[in-house]
Amino acid sequence: FTEMPTDNFVESSFWNFDALFQPQQHPARDQHDTFFLQDPAEAPELPAGYTAKVKKVHSQGGYGSQGYKYEWRLEEARRNLLRTHTTSASARVLYRLARQEKFSPVKYFSIDRVFRNESLDATHLAEFHQVEGVVADRGLTLGHLMGTLQQFFTKLGITQLRFKPAYNPYTEPSMEVFSYHEGLKKWVEVGNSGIFRP
Repeated sequence: FTEMPTDNFVESSFWNFDALFQPQQHPARDQHDTFFLQDPAEAPELPAGYTAKVKKVHSQGGYGSQGYKYEWRLEEARRNLLRTHTTSASARVLYRLARQEKFSPVKYFSIDRVFRNESLDATHLAEFHQVEGVVADRGLTLGHLMGTLQQFFTKLGITQLRFKPAYNPYTEPSMEVFSYHEGLKKWVEVGNSGIFRP
């Protein structure tokens, strides 16, 4: 695995949400879950051609998706925020990978801080570290993903795992990973995963 560049805590809504096909009216984007910035409030520029493609998929569909059928707004995509996940870095890496002339399989990882406007409790913090991995190759299946996650968590000493189907706008299929927490005496989510949509 090669480390992804994750040195930007401030991210545009475009890379944090839009490029990952999370609709602009999604509740996770509002002030209750996201720390939006006032200065600088907007990203200075976005990749023009790719932005147009993302807009089209949101509003009209494409790549096997029917889209969300709403009026996508550039002003919303340019809003700056404290990133809510490092998947924005994955979106940037996959964008660069897609622009290469010749595809070659890659494996990326990141470990970095993310920020969410959460109510604090034993399982939620406003700032925490996220570990992320991306494998890009042809012919990968959900079985490959589950095996990789099983091996990853086992090497961390986490052996009691459960996989549960989930919904992510940017992966299909998607699944959450749970582990039994002896201290809390309950199953807690330790990961989220899925196969990126085209």
